[in-house]
Amino acid sequence: MWRDIYYEIIKLKSQKKNYIVAIGHLFFILLCYIGIKTSNMRFLERGVQSKAELQFSNFMDFVDGLQFARLALLPTFLVIMPIFICTIAGDAVAGEMQDGSLKLFAARPRSRTRIIMAKFWAIFVWDIIFCVYFATVGLLVGIALFGIGNVQLVYLHGAKMGTELVMMPTGQAMLCYWMTTLYFSVSMMALGSVTLFLSTIFNRMTAASVGGIVIYFICYIAEKLPFMEAVRPYLLSKVMNGAIVFWLGEIPLRRALVNFSALGLYICIFTSLALFIFNSKDIK
Repeated sequence: MWRDIYYEIIKLKSQKKNYIVAIGHLFFILLCYIGIKTSNMRFLERGVQSKAELQFSNFMDFVDGLQFARLALLPTFLVIMPIFICTIAGDAVAGEMQDGSLKLFAARPRSRTRIIMAKFWAIFVWDIIFCVYFATVGLLVGIALFGIGNVQLVYLHGAKMGTELVMMPTGQAMLCYWMTTLYFSVSMMALGSVTLFLSTIFNRMTAASVGGIVIYFICYIAEKLPFMEAVRPYLLSKVMNGAIVFWLGEIPLRRALVNFSALGLYICIFTSLALFIFNSKDIK
């Protein structure tokens, strides 16, 4: 199994899409820098005004490397990473079915369950590598451009967590930053499992990848609708994007546990479906 996982990782490493995503992320970081410099961070004013005891004249005083990295991290994990994970998971089975290499690979003395699980764990490893890469690059660039301060002003507008602004020491904020990265590295595999399942159904990589992307963004749009209150907590995108709890002054452990449990349920269900479909599939 370990050798199979290693070979699958080598396959993922050789794909040119990795460089495209990495370059795209650097371009996004550049846009974030330009945006912050031109906006003067005035969007923080609403959150500050909601706390009568806080008065600031220059919001740029609160921009440091960690603040910059945090502002760039969430959009990266909400858009860039889901699309990327769908492309690699969609290619895992359907791509090899499309180019004909899967039939020869499956003909060797190994079970189909072993093939799928090797691909699953390889995708998971690659997912963790890129999540850590995005978080590290954002943090290093932010520190290089803005330095690092002692206090962090965390803006939570629109999160509906009972507060719009949280102030915390930089050490605590750094821990929250890496906890968020860890959460998203797990949450991306919920979408990866869905797309891997689609990859066992379709014989074309494009169909599986686009299917995963469409499912994610349909859920993402649906959760914003006001009449989805009863359904919203169970939507794939809502569960995936539950890392906001780590930025509260006191982390609601029950809420975090529920989020991780929901992610685990998505992963188990769709990985099991992928195993069932692939084991009963006629490979041509």
